[in-house]
Amino acid sequence: MHTTNTQDGTRFIGAREAEALTSISRYTLWRMEREGKFPKSVKLGSKRAWIESEVRAWMAEKIASR
Repeated sequence: MHTTNTQDGTRFIGAREAEALTSISRYTLWRMEREGKFPKSVKLGSKRAWIESEVRAWMAEKIASR
């Protein structure tokens, strides 16, 4: 999936980019999402993507809580 931007600047990222950004495997990201430990993805047609700002906020939260 390619990165998609909306008119308001929201940026959707696919599994590969989320994996690269977090250094967590796609499988683990999906598992964590199901468990409520990672932001929920958004359905975009037949694919799903995460909102980049939510993933970055999740990362910042992890850094702050260490």
